[in-house]
Amino acid sequence: MRRIEVTNMSWGMRIGAALGVALALGLAVAFVVLTIGIAILLLPVIAVFAAIGWWRWRKVAAAMREQPPRQGPPPAFRVIETEYEVIDSGDGPRR
Repeated sequence: MRRIEVTNMSWGMRIGAALGVALALGLAVAFVVLTIGIAILLLPVIAVFAAIGWWRWRKVAAAMREQPPRQGPPPAFRVIETEYEVIDSGDGPRR
């Protein structure tokens, strides 16, 4: 590990190092304050979405309780009957 001795530094280097440390600490504090501020601003938005979701979930649950129970298993398939007419185009078989 490299060792830095303060005694060999000139006054300009000492001031620069102090300003660098102050700048780094200031940026770290600003980042923390910004993230906490964003979190505080988003809390009401999250609360509103949670309330709407809870209300909708209760509405769906109530609708499910009001539906009559099914009378058996659903059919495996359904047949759709329709009238159709085959038209011969005369071109031969299509692929």
